[in-house]
Amino acid sequence: MALEELLEGAAQSVRAVLGEDVEIYLGRTEQGAAAPCVYLEAEEGERRPLPFGREELSCRVTARYLPEAGDADAPRAALEGLTRALAVVPLPGGGSLRGTQVAGKAENARAEASARYALVLSERETGETMDAVFWQAVLAPPGETDDTETEV
Repeated sequence: MALEELLEGAAQSVRAVLGEDVEIYLGRTEQGAAAPCVYLEAEEGERRPLPFGREELSCRVTARYLPEAGDADAPRAALEGLTRALAVVPLPGGGSLRGTQVAGKAENARAEASARYALVLSERETGETMDAVFWQAVLAPPGETDDTETEV
């Protein structure tokens, strides 16, 4: 799973919580944006090796909310929605990721929330993993033999 898919899932979750009228941008550029809007950014963290040639990638997703001018109460309300949206992020194709270390703050007429996720990256090496092995056995009555092949 790529960071782009995580950002797309986060965007879907933010839309579900804050509504369709909030523009969502993937990246940092804040010039020329239509408020209210949310900027989503993913920051790659450390990598940790896992069995079968896989890796776990930790990353942090940050959501920054910019309200309409003069709406002083919007950042606090948006902060609650952003932390709820980042707590569980749906993934394209099904499933979801649960965010950890979910935190946020509302100040200077903005709201910012972030969460940490652990992604399992695909195998670096070729070969089958244990969950891809299929084994079949046939039991024969006593005294009879039945040749059985093992499928892999």
